[in-house]
Amino acid sequence: MTMTRQITDYQGKAHIIECIGCAHNAAGWNVPGCILITDNFHVHQDFEVPIPGFVIVATRRHVNGIDEFTEAESTQFVNIVSRVRAAQRKVLGIETVYLIQEEDTADHFHLWMLPRYDWMKNEAEFGRKVSSARPVLEYARENMKTAENIKVVNSAAEKLRLALLNNEGMKNGNI
Repeated sequence: MTMTRQITDYQGKAHIIECIGCAHNAAGWNVPGCILITDNFHVHQDFEVPIPGFVIVATRRHVNGIDEFTEAESTQFVNIVSRVRAAQRKVLGIETVYLIQEEDTADHFHLWMLPRYDWMKNEAEFGRKVSSARPVLEYARENMKTAENIKVVNSAAEKLRLALLNNEGMKNGNI
């Protein structure tokens, strides 16, 4: 049974939801940082963590693992991830990204595409390699919700959205 909970987006707005994946799918829900919606996936700036270019690729239906994808979903997923990654590199200058996926989250498969910025490489503060992800996310959630950074985050999401929209075969969410 899904419980209602309150989450706060990176712009400081509180939302009462049962399932964040379903909330992203809901018509009229104004999600900050929406980049692309297809028939199978929702691509958006991470909802809670204001790191520019931190993209979440999530299924629109309830599945937990990549092995549960249909053939069409598998093909579309690979195309989306590849194109988002190319756009991160080309329009945002992001050279390194950690791809993180956990199957122990409820309801909607999602892949984190976490950029690796120079400030994240402070081993004394954040740790090394993938073990640095949690401390980086906590740091960003607690310290990067400034008006200036939110403008940068929103601009990055818009640049990615436009890059994907202008890519051949990506118009209107078609992959």
